[in-house]
Amino acid sequence: MTSKNKKFKIKHLLLLFLLFIVSTVIIDLIRISKYKVIPMKPVENIDCQQDKVYFDLVNDTLKIDWNRLDGTLEYIKNEYDCSDFRLVNLIRILYEYEDRIPKDYKSKIEDVLFNFRYWWDEPGENSMCYWSENHQILFASGEYLVGQKYPDSVFPKSGLTGKEHMQKARKRIIDWLEMRWKYGFIEFYSGVYYKEDIGGMINIIDLADDEELVKKTQIIMDLLFYDVASQNIKTCFVTASGRAYEGNRKGGPGATLGGLTNFYWGDGKQINPGIMYGMMTTKRYKLPPVLAEIALDSSKVIIKQNNGLDISELKTEGYFGTDNRSMMMQWGMEAFTNSEVIRNSLSHMRNCNMFSNEFIGDFKMLDFTLLKWLHLEPVLVRIINPQSNGVAIQKGNTYTYKTKDYTMYTAQSYHPGTYGDQQHVSGMNIGNSFSIFHMHPALPAEKKHQSPNYWVGYGHIPHVAQDKNVNLAIYNIPEKKGLMEMALLDFTHAYFPKELFDTTIISENYAMGKKGDTYCAFITANPLTFKENTTDDLIQPGKQTFWITEAGSLSEDGSFEAFCKRIKQNRIDFDLEKLALTYLSNGEKYKLTFGEDFLVNEKMIDTNYSRFDSPYVNAEKKDKTINIEFNGKSLFLDFENMNREIR
Repeated sequence: MTSKNKKFKIKHLLLLFLLFIVSTVIIDLIRISKYKVIPMKPVENIDCQQDKVYFDLVNDTLKIDWNRLDGTLEYIKNEYDCSDFRLVNLIRILYEYEDRIPKDYKSKIEDVLFNFRYWWDEPGENSMCYWSENHQILFASGEYLVGQKYPDSVFPKSGLTGKEHMQKARKRIIDWLEMRWKYGFIEFYSGVYYKEDIGGMINIIDLADDEELVKKTQIIMDLLFYDVASQNIKTCFVTASGRAYEGNRKGGPGATLGGLTNFYWGDGKQINPGIMYGMMTTKRYKLPPVLAEIALDSSKVIIKQNNGLDISELKTEGYFGTDNRSMMMQWGMEAFTNSEVIRNSLSHMRNCNMFSNEFIGDFKMLDFTLLKWLHLEPVLVRIINPQSNGVAIQKGNTYTYKTKDYTMYTAQSYHPGTYGDQQHVSGMNIGNSFSIFHMHPALPAEKKHQSPNYWVGYGHIPHVAQDKNVNLAIYNIPEKKGLMEMALLDFTHAYFPKELFDTTIISENYAMGKKGDTYCAFITANPLTFKENTTDDLIQPGKQTFWITEAGSLSEDGSFEAFCKRIKQNRIDFDLEKLALTYLSNGEKYKLTFGEDFLVNEKMIDTNYSRFDSPYVNAEKKDKTINIEFNGKSLFLDFENMNREIR
């Protein structure tokens, strides 16, 4: 072959290759353009009254208007998001008050339940969120109990019998419970989502005929309430968290886990109708007394805990594939776009027809054949570094310092500098009155977005570290906005509600407050001012800044004046180039360097904790048994052998 012919052939091959690439992309674009997105919510509000109807039945209301459930049935039938929330008390009604349901109305309920899509792998499409930790147990609980109720019926949508649905859901329940036993809750200490976990679990405990499911669920319920009790001050449950919204961060009298902290160790008042109302009627779950004792402990204690996994640990822990169990862990962490899991996410969406899901429909823009064939998705994600990476809830090594007057809490060194969707990495409870905290907002106050936003999540997470009553935080906000970042604000701010304090002093770089016998101080790199027209929003300008938080009290410091004088005399040094902060207080020397170590009195502090490390319980991850003891009472738990001993 002549040189001329060779060149001609190479040109033709290159042309064919280019034509193949272009045609493949065009075909993909046509296919992607045809994806329809299904709305997650109804256009107009649907009144769902299953919780109130269940409440009325429990409290012996003689006349029940069963048509009040029409909204609930319409909502579930259309598979709108959070239909699984509505299933909880509807199922309790079906189990506990079946004899009171009119025959024709019972048929309507059954028709909806038989045609519901209980898991992401079943036929059909919708925009329900199946994947977060709380939704997983709610869907599995609902599917199991409906299957148990109708074991021989064939469910038209899935083609499965009730018994087959039971078997399918049972595996997920056991997997979910085992993950919580080994690693704790991904949505650690969430004042919002622990409620949903409770709703799903109490139905299994009360209604399942399977002893293993009941015993193991009781054990995980105990561990959830240990979390609440150990982090609680009086009846206020606000602390570092994997998922928190504005109200969960600001605290106050309503931060009581839907009233359950009041019920179990407060005034004993029953909670209102809602997803957790089964806790008021249960015959199979009793709160172990040791947990109430822990909740009421007013001594000074340090509570360290390890919650969840980092994405980097998924492979070694056996959760790195696309099997159902692995995806429950990965998507339970809400890890979708992170480079380690992006290919798994896309594969799962394809297999389960999920590009129509409004939550994750934008992933269709990555559903290109060439990206898939060449394994380029992780590279692309690393280049773009989308803000959605911050949705992933990774391991929280939490440190809480409790006294009778306050709690201070931190997720130690939680992925500094990354985006944060709903994480809450540090703050302080002023008794049980309210909380204070600082953050880098992801969006301006006027921009509405569920999360992250001005008061939820972080534009960029600070490096935070705590020892007893002192917390150091360094912010390192980039100079340039990321390619897909919503905004990049050049300030940090704090919730510091002046009008809720008895006394406040705002002076240059200091904000100090007194409420009852509790004192607090913020110290910053730059002067503090309240945002215009607010008395609760302290602004600190600057991108490379720090916040120091110190707690005090009458019993520890004497007068508030003495506390303020001491704070102002404390030495502070901030190396802007190295982003190293040094703080001297009460004879202790604290040093934090961004992205590096935390030192107290020149000694490096190890912030990788055991599963439990507190005066109440000590255990490593995946220990076979856990023993919780305090004040002469105890709780012994053995998950594998289903042993739960309350003493």
